[in-house]
Amino acid sequence: MMANSLNECGDMESPTSCDELRNNTGVYTSANSLDMQRTVESQVSSFSSFRDWSVVNFLPWKKNVRSALRRTRTIVPNYVFDETGAEIGANPNLQYANNKIKTTKYTLLTFLPKNLFEQFHRFANLYFIFIVALNWVPAINAFGKEVAMIPVLVVLSVTAVKDGFEDYRRHLSDNDVNHNTCRIFSGSKKIYEKREWQELHVGDIVHLSCNEIIPADILLLRSSDSQDMCYVETLNIDGENNLKQRQVVKDFVRLKGDLSAEKVISTIDCDTPNNQIYRFSGIMHCRQAGQIPVNKDNLLLRGCTLRNTDYVEGIVIYAGQESKAMLNNSGPRYKQSQLEHFMNRDVIWCVIILFVLCTISAVGNAVWLHSYEEEPLLPFIPPNTVNRDNLPYESFVLFLTCVIVYQVIIPISLYVSLEIVKLGQVYFISHDLNMYHAPSNKRLECRALNIPEELGQIQHVFCDKTGTLTENKMIFQKCTVGGTSYSGQVDTPSDDGCANGSIKVNHESLLNHSSKATKLQAINTTWETDANTAGEALQVDLDLKTEICAISSSTICDPSLLSEKLQHIQDLLLIMALCNTVVVSKKPHKDRMNDNGIIVSESSSTLFESSFSFLPSTAKIFKSFQPKNDPVSEKYTKYGLDTVQISASQSVEDVNSQSGGLDGKPYYEAESPDELALVHAASAYGVQLVRRTPDTISVMLPDKTIMDFDILRMLSFDSTRKRMSIILRNSITGKILLFCKGADSAFTVNLVDDTTAKVRNTEETFEHLEEYAKEGLRTLCLSKRMLSEEEYTDWLQVQEVAESAVEDRDEQLFSVACQIETDLELVGATGVEDRLQEGVPHCIAALRAAGMRVWVLTGDKQETAVNIAYSCQLFTPAMHVLFLTCHSKEAAQDLLYTFTKEAALWKELALVVDGRTLSYILEPQIAEDFLTLCNQCTAVLCCRATPLQKASVVRLVKENLHVLTLAVGDGANDVTMIHTADVGVGISGQEGMQAVMASDFAMARFCHLERLLLVHGHWCYDRLASMILYFFYKNASYVLVLFWYQCYCGFSGQVMVDQMYLLVYSLLFTSLQPLINGVFDQDAPDHLLLEKPQLYKQGPQSSVYKRGTFWINMLDALYQSVVIFFVPVLVFDSSELGMWELGTLSTSICMCVHTLHLCIETRSWMWVHMASIAISFVVYIVYILLTSVVCLTCNPPSNPYWVTMHVMARPLHWFVLILVIVGALFPRFMVRMVQTNFFPNPVIQAKRCNDRKFLASYNTHTSQTTLFSATSTTHIRSPF
Repeated sequence: MMANSLNECGDMESPTSCDELRNNTGVYTSANSLDMQRTVESQVSSFSSFRDWSVVNFLPWKKNVRSALRRTRTIVPNYVFDETGAEIGANPNLQYANNKIKTTKYTLLTFLPKNLFEQFHRFANLYFIFIVALNWVPAINAFGKEVAMIPVLVVLSVTAVKDGFEDYRRHLSDNDVNHNTCRIFSGSKKIYEKREWQELHVGDIVHLSCNEIIPADILLLRSSDSQDMCYVETLNIDGENNLKQRQVVKDFVRLKGDLSAEKVISTIDCDTPNNQIYRFSGIMHCRQAGQIPVNKDNLLLRGCTLRNTDYVEGIVIYAGQESKAMLNNSGPRYKQSQLEHFMNRDVIWCVIILFVLCTISAVGNAVWLHSYEEEPLLPFIPPNTVNRDNLPYESFVLFLTCVIVYQVIIPISLYVSLEIVKLGQVYFISHDLNMYHAPSNKRLECRALNIPEELGQIQHVFCDKTGTLTENKMIFQKCTVGGTSYSGQVDTPSDDGCANGSIKVNHESLLNHSSKATKLQAINTTWETDANTAGEALQVDLDLKTEICAISSSTICDPSLLSEKLQHIQDLLLIMALCNTVVVSKKPHKDRMNDNGIIVSESSSTLFESSFSFLPSTAKIFKSFQPKNDPVSEKYTKYGLDTVQISASQSVEDVNSQSGGLDGKPYYEAESPDELALVHAASAYGVQLVRRTPDTISVMLPDKTIMDFDILRMLSFDSTRKRMSIILRNSITGKILLFCKGADSAFTVNLVDDTTAKVRNTEETFEHLEEYAKEGLRTLCLSKRMLSEEEYTDWLQVQEVAESAVEDRDEQLFSVACQIETDLELVGATGVEDRLQEGVPHCIAALRAAGMRVWVLTGDKQETAVNIAYSCQLFTPAMHVLFLTCHSKEAAQDLLYTFTKEAALWKELALVVDGRTLSYILEPQIAEDFLTLCNQCTAVLCCRATPLQKASVVRLVKENLHVLTLAVGDGANDVTMIHTADVGVGISGQEGMQAVMASDFAMARFCHLERLLLVHGHWCYDRLASMILYFFYKNASYVLVLFWYQCYCGFSGQVMVDQMYLLVYSLLFTSLQPLINGVFDQDAPDHLLLEKPQLYKQGPQSSVYKRGTFWINMLDALYQSVVIFFVPVLVFDSSELGMWELGTLSTSICMCVHTLHLCIETRSWMWVHMASIAISFVVYIVYILLTSVVCLTCNPPSNPYWVTMHVMARPLHWFVLILVIVGALFPRFMVRMVQTNFFPNPVIQAKRCNDRKFLASYNTHTSQTTLFSATSTTHIRSPF
């Protein structure tokens, strides 16, 4: 169907006027699009460019037509309409989204209704809205209708302000993006004009310069690169910071002469907008070239950055909200912590307590009314206000009234207080300088704002190895070739380093290939690979250096000129240099466009003097302007080579004469650090990669000649094959070579051992591989195969069929790749060291001491992973290591049973599982046995694990053991594991930022995890748990005081407290101090928590907030309420103290008791704590004095006028105030004192031990220097 459509569109003449683009319905289409004699498929395709679907409604097959319309979209260049002066509505591209983005949730009109709708999704908010609505019922009306709305309005307003502020920040960010500028081609003016991104539309032609961010999804039509390609950095899309190649549309490059634009492009049919960033397909219809297929390699995605290319031009395919980057923007992450689940559980208990209190009040009221059944009038009750003949109805009304009166028992301010406290905690976590990494200028980033307390309750930690525990900066250490193992070191330079590393060979580990003992002498020499290479010191074996120098273009063309050993060495270095996707950077790139929007040439002798542009008028005035350069990133342009054509016989001097001299050593950009390490190692040994294009690749040999190879096919690496291959043709001899590298397991059945020498070489190579793995090196096998012309031609036909397949394309490509990667000759192997990050062993030891189970999930082979496990202290010599390696499900089950029985014999166990066995034990039948064994192990190491297996392991532990899990990773293969865990942590390492973008917390180094969990996690959990319990206690005690008064008013629902005091008590009087404690309180200083990791265990054990602690606080609230209410009642029993005086006194006592209660629970004192107490009391005193002065009848029937002054004038009031405070707080004070002195928890014990150390240091060292040193390390702590 699609093919027919594209054939028809391909025959379409290029329109010269707008009228030719429209049919009699006014709809944009081709001239023959309404031919009803065509087939159904052709009719479906011909309407693919319609912007008005009403035309197809009359068709009997309109459902199929609409389905086809949804799958494709048709784009026409906008400059056609600019040139013809057509009507604005005639442009079919206007039906598509413009380039203006909007990530905000609200507008000025929708903010209020939409925000309220979101807030009403919370149960607590709905509850209080119900209370407000209930208060408007005339029969109930416990409080003033308007006054009862104040608490809800305050909470909703605070939350709305917070949401509005966050959305406003998104709005400012959107504005910054939308007001970025780019250059868009104007069809009427024939030049490029600078416009804002938001003015960009689908169909516009855009010019982009080096280091410019791509404003929309653009189809690449032209590049300044001589090979018609460009490089983009996709860091903002998929998180990978390695450069990706993008190619100008195939067969379109030959149209870049002096062809006017309207003759080049007619229409483009492509996919409808979707979020699949690695998929794109379509057809471009050109007058001269016909139909040209386009794919993802021709598409520049919005948000990517153009690198290593002077400029590119292209047509906008998807813009704004329809771009793939925006369609993948899922918004902020939201998770609910375990602590919030506990809180919601206890909120339900508070609701139950509320209903119990209301039921008691309703029953009590009925009993009281019944006791006056024979009396004509009720005391204190106006006549005709109570129907004593219908007591059930009166009891029900009172029940609802009491729901309003006791509503404070549900802490309405708790939810908004939690959000404010968490924001404060996240702020100080992200600004902790101890987790700042200066070399990368990165600090810890909190991407999930609502789960900081989860950091303090982690029980299982799952982490990747490469790039997470290690640097992911590979150092070439060893290689084996021809049965000989060579031990050396080639450092991969950093971004500010040079291209060629230095080699330091350990001569003692060198094995002499012959039987004779040869005395080895170390010498210092210099490889002069280019003009600036002098000074790079290499220490190599003299014999080896001499043999390597024998390699030349002649020996490559005729390997028989070399011995068998040298042939292997030559092949090894060629594979290291050629079998990769490394990009060689060029000279600094310049912006070729001047201020007038005209592309200009560098000089009169360049290629660009010709009519290179496909756009009209740009080629005619190239010489009229001088180039204007933009600043260029040093990272990609520090070193480069001029792009010139070099034959195999040319030397470096020839290169210099053609290019004007080398600007410096080549700068390499690779998709993986492993490739970079091998290329640098080959370069250090004398085989240097100097240039790569899509079709050719060139290396400089030790004799300083340049050798060219034609790239025929590149078979990329995938996790199933575990290898990659490149098929090359020698430009001189025409021979076809296949170079392949990959994991050793990928070559076990693919090697050809047809001679005794090959068998011996294979055995020796694999023996060396085992040695390398035991040393913790990452190993790769290197192999080759000679292909005949017939073999390659036959295979190529099958490959092209697989590439063009629509269904099962990936499976077919995999099968075809495996067909050619057979009968390989093993050349050698390499060992690359991935060093541990600084502080990793100490961090893992601290996490284990804190009670966390640490699992390492890696794709490395078992020997390498085990060695790293010992290096990072995941395994210790005291552990007994169990190896779970099986070849069948039954064997795995039997071995699990055996290990589980023997586990009790060992004090510490470690478990090692390989990938194959992992696939067996993840099945439900034996997963439980596996977890039983793992529970008895201190550490677990899973090798050869795929990304899906990593996520499955995390899910298995999380769901079956019901523990809080944390996953740490740094690459795209760790994203599924990070998403599966309760808390995901991304390491911003060498593998890009995709793991960071998927994480809840992002950090630069793994060692920062220690402080994040042991310090900030401990603090956050302790603070929030204590704050939640305090809110429950405070509100319950205040409500119970109101409940006790019902015993003195016939359970009538009357309260002795002014309703304004009641409603703003939790929001205004007692809200500041809990917020300050929630952000700043510390039960232990940070250095003590790091010195004593076992203090972290209180979080996983939920020792601060558990079911029992909630009920203990409720009992304390009950006791305090009894003291607060009944002591004043008994003291003033014979006095004339009125109801409002009693209520004012009770409120003042509650204020003091609740504040001092929190003071008892505060573990560290700062000026902000004292300030919060002072502010709270000042606000309370000012408020009650003002209301007593100005409120005569503010809230009938309450009358607070002059009540406060009357109460405060009595000396007995102050006596009762002090008496009740002491009596109410005395039990809690005594319990804390006894607990601290006789039953201290681990935190208190650690603090005492720390204090004793300080005193001992003070008594022993009396010098001023020692005193200040001890003080600074013990008493001064970070407020973070």
